[in-house]
Amino acid sequence: MIPTLRTLTLKSTLGFGKYKDLTVQKILDMKMNLVLISPYFKLTSINYNEEVLSILSITEKYRITKPGTDNNLYYLFLNENGYIMKNKVQASDKLKKPIKELSKQLMQRINQGK
Repeated sequence: MIPTLRTLTLKSTLGFGKYKDLTVQKILDMKMNLVLISPYFKLTSINYNEEVLSILSITEKYRITKPGTDNNLYYLFLNENGYIMKNKVQASDKLKKPIKELSKQLMQRINQGK
């Protein structure tokens, strides 16, 4: 399968992911720039025209030759432009119940069957 390069404009629909039915302009109006920035750096087939790149503040320093990806440049771009990434909690950590410390009295009551 040959990857086809899609150059998105403001009127283009995203076509994938959670916001696949929204246009690039609507995503920018909702101030969700990170939804558009991450595909540029992480997907080989997504590119934007000059107007969208300038709105997203992706200057010549951060441009990638497409088709191609660069995760290191993505994290550098996020750090230098003030984007904050959330720490993701793994699903197994959500399932664990916190263990509370048992006092000496409570342990004695449990052992003595009270």
